[in-house]
Amino acid sequence: MFKSTTLVIFLFILLFFTGCAQKAGQKVIQESKEGQGLELAKNNNYQEITVGRSPLSPVVSDFNLDGYNDFAVVSHGQNQLEIFWGKGNRKFVKGPVYGKDQVGYHPGKITVVDWNKDGLPDILLAGEGIFRAQLWLNTGKGFLKKAEAPIPINAVSIRCADLDGDGNLDIVLGPHDGSLILILWGKDKGFVFERQIVKANKGAQNVEIADWNRDGRPDIFWVELVPGSAVVAINQGERRFLKKYIKKPGRPIGVVRDGPAYIKLADLDGDGCQDASVTLEVGKACNIYYGNCQGGIKRLEKISAPEWGFSGLSAVGVDTNHTPMLALGEEMRLFIAQKEKAAWRMTEKPAGSLPRDFVFVDIDKDGILDLIFSNTAGETVGILYGPF
Repeated sequence: MFKSTTLVIFLFILLFFTGCAQKAGQKVIQESKEGQGLELAKNNNYQEITVGRSPLSPVVSDFNLDGYNDFAVVSHGQNQLEIFWGKGNRKFVKGPVYGKDQVGYHPGKITVVDWNKDGLPDILLAGEGIFRAQLWLNTGKGFLKKAEAPIPINAVSIRCADLDGDGNLDIVLGPHDGSLILILWGKDKGFVFERQIVKANKGAQNVEIADWNRDGRPDIFWVELVPGSAVVAINQGERRFLKKYIKKPGRPIGVVRDGPAYIKLADLDGDGCQDASVTLEVGKACNIYYGNCQGGIKRLEKISAPEWGFSGLSAVGVDTNHTPMLALGEEMRLFIAQKEKAAWRMTEKPAGSLPRDFVFVDIDKDGILDLIFSNTAGETVGILYGPF
């Protein structure tokens, strides 16, 4: 009698938890809207590398020209710029660490460019807490902070391109919490600039550079937390810009409606035009605005967030000879969205705490794109090796 009762209780518990698991799985699938699939990754080809607190914007390049890709990352919470040397076989060793005495308080994001045109990739850093833009020249064995330029905003995001076609690199910076986009117009020599302010709405952040209307001039993009918009400043030449909304403001003005976090540009449909992906952290979606090559939008597509709302974002288009892909980060989750016919299929991948600052790049040089990103609420950089 005891054995029979125990067996019945065991079967009841098993059926109960099986049903709960099925319902939980169904909930995720149901919240993934029409045209989307959602599945958990089976092959977790994932690596985490310990760095300083609150890492930002890992960038990949062969800094010492030894044939292996290295990466640099800012540790925002520890006021550090850290270099990691690639050694092949997906191995990295810690290189130089530059502390608060050099990078300053609360360093922002970084970008890589050969500033002095010597064949070595250099680093530009947005000094959020010190209101400076910094130039770190590559010595071949490490980096030397060569110069700083004072700036009127607490810049976090940073991008670089020759915006006016004069042969000198220009810098675009976006604030931590402000309403000004800053352009530093480069001159022939040194790290001295002419400054230009582009007015934005409150919460302007995460600047990007791409040619939106295919006229050969780089345009500037950013998102605005309030009033929930995405903007392109179309380059008119002669250092003039025409601002247009890609995503129009929500209503009423002054209230956070969608929480746009990132904007990324890539040709996702193969028509030769840039398309703008915008993550809506509060709106729980990623909006894709397909460009028409003339500064306008031909259609809008939405990918719904499974649970919390997307914050992190990266995009890779068909011009890279890969399937169009998006990397989408939620609070504690990472998804790879791949275009299959007319639908986006999402696959969950491993990640750490609050994954952001995604970059698609072939880190191990095997001809297949990988993904590197910051686990920004922790102390690690994540590397997800393709194929996805």
